[in-house]
Amino acid sequence: MKNNTNRFIKVGRWIFEVKMVRAIRVEEYGEPYDAVAHMTFNGDEVYVDSQLSSCQENLNREDLDAFLDFSKMMKANSFRYDRFQNGQRRARSISLAENVTDQVENTEVRPNIRLVK
Repeated sequence: MKNNTNRFIKVGRWIFEVKMVRAIRVEEYGEPYDAVAHMTFNGDEVYVDSQLSSCQENLNREDLDAFLDFSKMMKANSFRYDRFQNGQRRARSISLAENVTDQVENTEVRPNIRLVK
């Protein structure tokens, strides 16, 4: 897929903004799907509101990678989701920023880590 997606579209005097997306897992549109997810965009962050799959096909790493790729196409810098694992809620946040640079020196920002003897 090409990265030519724009979250804002102007028609007449109106600007339409993509705020929510429903994603379905299926080979061809119109066929029965086996998973669905709802994603909400707020500023530069995307949050997966809900995800549901059939008993036979759980969501996997390939699905997460597709969500992350789509979020990058929509110019999001942060991706968040919650899921239940072993009866407990688990939240996860993933940074999508590829090259974080210092505006003044135009060098890569490095973590503040020092070796101590």
